[in-house]
Amino acid sequence: MGKKSKTKGRIQTAKTAQKGQIRRSFGSYMAKVFYASPQDLTSRIPELQPLREKTVAVFGLGCLGASSVLELARGGLRCIRLVDFDIVDPATVVRWPIGFAAAGHKKAMVLQGFVQQNYPYTECEPFDFKVGAVRKVDSDQLPDQEQVDKIVEGADLIYDSSSELGIQDFLTDYAWHREIPYVGLSGTLGGWGGKVFRVRPRSGTGCWFCYRIACDEGTIPEPSLAPDEQGTVQPIGCADPTFTGASFDMLQVALMGVRMAVSTLCEGNVDAYPPANWDVVHIQLRGKNGLLIPPRFDTYEIKPHPKCPRCHGSS
Repeated sequence: MGKKSKTKGRIQTAKTAQKGQIRRSFGSYMAKVFYASPQDLTSRIPELQPLREKTVAVFGLGCLGASSVLELARGGLRCIRLVDFDIVDPATVVRWPIGFAAAGHKKAMVLQGFVQQNYPYTECEPFDFKVGAVRKVDSDQLPDQEQVDKIVEGADLIYDSSSELGIQDFLTDYAWHREIPYVGLSGTLGGWGGKVFRVRPRSGTGCWFCYRIACDEGTIPEPSLAPDEQGTVQPIGCADPTFTGASFDMLQVALMGVRMAVSTLCEGNVDAYPPANWDVVHIQLRGKNGLLIPPRFDTYEIKPHPKCPRCHGSS
């Protein structure tokens, strides 16, 4: 009887030891649970709820456009169309939101990968495209008009951070005829300030030509510019001069552009991000003597101008 009990005890000990080995092999620990559904994210930014159904086409992914894309993704935008033909020059990372890891890669592809990895509920569509570029005869690339049609199809807003007058002219005209809101932005030489302007195809509002005429006449004063010898530089290896200016100054312009875009996209929704009662913001970061000043935001409306060839002064 005692022998049997001893054997039984050995068997129990072996089983217990085996269980112990299994327990030690896999272990056990406490895991913290996180909630990150679209609803969990939106609960922290309830005024931006309408963005979950919106699509924006962003033209130009330089220091202003790239920073704007990241903020739009953080805001929960449904889809961002990324339009740029350029690659990331490592020397430009002093003003680009992603550093040396992006060097040599297409800007649109870098931003698409970053957004997909970090803000997976926002869809990104990259377009390797330059408005007005010379197209090879044997190229299978779509003509500019068809390419822009494809990019803008179904978009709720065109966001133009190209900072080029010719592209602004083309895109504002395109948006006007297709009744799509347009937001454009650009920085000034030296990073002394910048401008954000919105064109909406509404009765009684002016267009981009009206805005340009008002700037030329001085009824909408231009932000201060650094002198040419201080505001531009042509680095080694660059075919064209570029502007000088710090990233943290240009971010003021990009953030104002995002605020304008989000305000426009949320119009008409209850308890959403509030509307902007102006169409132009000119930002001053330096005084005329170049001394630092607190950021100053001057706002204006774009009204139909009698000299405008598009509006003909009609309201």
